Amino acid sequence: MTEKFYWPVGKKKLVLPKFGNLPIGIIRKLRNESELEQLFLPFEILFKDEPEQLDLFDTMTQADVLKLMTAWQKDSGVEMGESTES
Repeated sequence: MTEKFYWPVGKKKLVLPKFGNLPIGIIRKLRNESELEQLFLPFEILFKDEPEQLDLFDTMTQADVLKLMTAWQKDSGVEMGESTES
Protein backbone atom coordinates (compact mmCIF):
# COMPACT_ATOMS: atom_id res chain seq x y z
CA MET A 1 0.00 0.00 0.00
CA THR A 2 1.36 3.39 -1.00
CA GLU A 3 1.61 6.02 1.69
CA LYS A 4 -0.74 8.96 1.21
CA PHE A 5 -0.61 12.69 1.81
CA TYR A 6 -3.83 14.35 2.97
CA TRP A 7 -4.61 18.03 2.49
CA PRO A 8 -7.71 19.65 3.98
CA VAL A 9 -9.93 21.68 1.66
CA GLY A 10 -12.86 22.98 3.64
CA LYS A 11 -14.49 19.97 5.32
CA LYS A 12 -13.03 17.53 2.78
CA LYS A 13 -9.52 16.28 1.99
CA LEU A 14 -7.44 15.85 -1.10
CA VAL A 15 -5.73 12.46 -1.06
CA LEU A 16 -2.41 12.29 -2.90
CA PRO A 17 0.49 9.87 -2.99
CA LYS A 18 3.53 11.04 -1.06
CA PHE A 19 5.34 13.46 -3.35
CA GLY A 20 8.43 11.24 -3.45
CA ASN A 21 6.21 8.35 -4.64
CA LEU A 22 4.85 10.09 -7.73
CA PRO A 23 5.02 7.67 -10.65
CA ILE A 24 8.06 8.44 -12.81
CA GLY A 25 5.74 8.54 -15.83
CA ILE A 26 4.16 11.72 -14.46
CA ILE A 27 7.59 13.31 -13.98
CA ARG A 28 8.59 12.24 -17.50
CA LYS A 29 5.44 13.80 -18.99
CA LEU A 30 6.16 17.08 -17.18
CA ARG A 31 9.75 17.50 -18.31
CA ASN A 32 9.01 19.52 -21.45
CA GLU A 33 5.86 21.27 -20.28
CA SER A 34 5.42 24.92 -19.35
CA GLU A 35 5.50 25.86 -15.67
CA LEU A 36 1.73 26.20 -15.65
CA GLU A 37 1.23 22.73 -17.12
CA GLN A 38 3.76 21.34 -14.62
CA LEU A 39 1.53 22.67 -11.87
CA PHE A 40 -1.81 21.32 -13.13
CA LEU A 41 -0.95 18.19 -15.09
CA PRO A 42 0.00 16.01 -12.08
CA PHE A 43 -3.38 16.66 -10.46
CA GLU A 44 -5.23 16.00 -13.71
CA ILE A 45 -3.37 12.70 -14.11
CA LEU A 46 -3.66 11.64 -10.47
CA PHE A 47 -7.36 12.47 -10.29
CA LYS A 48 -8.39 11.23 -13.77
CA ASP A 49 -10.52 8.49 -12.19
CA GLU A 50 -11.61 10.65 -9.25
CA PRO A 51 -13.43 13.68 -10.66
CA GLU A 52 -14.64 14.69 -7.19
CA GLN A 53 -11.00 15.13 -6.13
CA LEU A 54 -10.24 17.29 -9.18
CA ASP A 55 -13.41 19.30 -8.51
CA LEU A 56 -12.23 19.82 -4.93
CA PHE A 57 -8.79 20.92 -6.18
CA ASP A 58 -10.51 23.38 -8.52
CA THR A 59 -12.12 25.15 -5.54
CA MET A 60 -8.72 26.09 -4.11
CA THR A 61 -7.18 29.55 -4.45
CA GLN A 62 -3.75 30.13 -5.96
CA ALA A 63 -2.37 30.81 -2.48
CA ASP A 64 -3.87 27.55 -1.20
CA VAL A 65 -2.33 25.58 -4.07
CA LEU A 66 1.08 27.09 -3.32
CA LYS A 67 0.72 26.06 0.34
CA LEU A 68 -0.35 22.57 -0.75
CA MET A 69 2.63 22.16 -3.08
CA THR A 70 5.08 23.36 -0.44
CA ALA A 71 3.64 21.10 2.27
CA TRP A 72 3.38 18.11 -0.09
CA GLN A 73 7.03 18.38 -1.07
CA LYS A 74 8.21 19.08 2.48
CA ASP A 75 6.27 16.08 3.81
CA SER A 76 8.30 13.80 1.53
CA GLY A 77 11.59 15.62 2.06
CA VAL A 78 11.58 16.57 -1.62
CA GLU A 79 12.09 20.02 -3.09
CA MET A 80 11.57 20.55 -6.79
CA GLY A 81 14.42 22.07 -8.74
CA GLU A 82 17.09 21.21 -6.24
CA SER A 83 19.66 18.49 -6.64
CA THR A 84 20.77 16.32 -3.75
CA GLU A 85 24.15 15.88 -5.42
CA SER A 86 27.02 18.16 -4.46
